[in-house]
Amino acid sequence: MEKSKGLESVFRLLPACIADNIRGMDLSFDEIRLRIGRPVTLTTSSGQKSVGGYTVTEDDIEIVMTRALKNSVHSSAKQLRAGYVSFENGCRVGFAGTYAEKDGAVTNIRLINSVCIRVPREVKGCASDIFCKCFSDRPSSVLIFGAPSSGKTTILRDLTRMCGMVYRTTLIDERGELAAVYLGRPMNDVGLLTDVFDKYPRKNAIETAVRVMSPQIIVCDEIGSSEDVLSLTYALDSGVKLVCSCHCDSFEELNSKANICELLSAGIFDYTVHLDKNRNISIKCRGHRQCLNL
Repeated sequence: MEKSKGLESVFRLLPACIADNIRGMDLSFDEIRLRIGRPVTLTTSSGQKSVGGYTVTEDDIEIVMTRALKNSVHSSAKQLRAGYVSFENGCRVGFAGTYAEKDGAVTNIRLINSVCIRVPREVKGCASDIFCKCFSDRPSSVLIFGAPSSGKTTILRDLTRMCGMVYRTTLIDERGELAAVYLGRPMNDVGLLTDVFDKYPRKNAIETAVRVMSPQIIVCDEIGSSEDVLSLTYALDSGVKLVCSCHCDSFEELNSKANICELLSAGIFDYTVHLDKNRNISIKCRGHRQCLNL
């Protein structure tokens, strides 16, 4: 099993008996899932694998959530309502349970029965081909898309680092997964020229960054709302290039999403980059497509 600071953060979240069982497996994985009354499962490149001989208990879930929240539910209330909590080194803990709702908005969650822990990875160099293609001469606007677990966040993190070594870059890290800020400092290498807005609402962060940070490039993860269309258009009209990601499994699906299609039709992005389930990369630039196998 590969060793990384992100993986060690995941193990610190888990009860010792579960962490020890997983450590003993010679297996690379992207997610750990705990469901009360069922086995621990790992999401690997070849599918789901069970960690045999152990059934998840309510106490296990409580331990994970207590550690993830660091005993401060109040400070994480917004993330709790969104269904996830950010932990150290960019580790994200998603969860399912019984939600309370008022006027169409989630107000609280209780009786958590399922937890999904995503393993963050800092893979330096994985975005080098994309950088050489899209950024070697000047900043460009790039949209990276793929299905869940296709490696978008890993690629975006490394692309941020590479852009931030050359261009004034602002990272809008709304979920805290890319820079992994701890006590005000990024734990991941985001580049010498990168400024980080950590857990900052994207609309406000983009507007503030354009006004006060004078970025050449703004990076943000998982776009797709109508509010994103307005914010990103504002940034581009201000002379800033954009590097963004979104969930889509194909170029055809990308064009079927109304807000993304609006951005594409407006010519916001110079390049679109597709990551498939095998981590192959297709780059499309105004009428032609180049395929890479990373």
